[in-house]
Amino acid sequence: MIGAERQWGLSNLGPDKLFVWLEPWAEEFEVPARSTIVLSASGEAGEDVVDESEWTAGHLVLWVSTQGTVKVFVDGELQESASALVPLPEGMTKQILDLVFANHPAARLGGRPADVKAQEA
Repeated sequence: MIGAERQWGLSNLGPDKLFVWLEPWAEEFEVPARSTIVLSASGEAGEDVVDESEWTAGHLVLWVSTQGTVKVFVDGELQESASALVPLPEGMTKQILDLVFANHPAARLGGRPADVKAQEA
């Protein structure tokens, strides 16, 4: 799919704010209670905007699968972000970032993966 725009959205129905971490740009967005976040991706990619998602103690981490840019809207308002300006480099995947940052837990949102901790013990 070339040049098409795709969207992905989520409503925060809870009573507390939600922090959304957008990877691989390592950007954080605050979604207030009863608000909506929408990712609008353009560029070459498959059908899905979000390739994977995972929860950490304080964040929802979204892994984007586009080779273009991603604009982020909270309640319809465009958020300032590098993801809107800097396209994702080809080949940049969650697996590559896990490999690069595996021995640098301070550089990762969730710290060192559990399997790396077990190997060092």
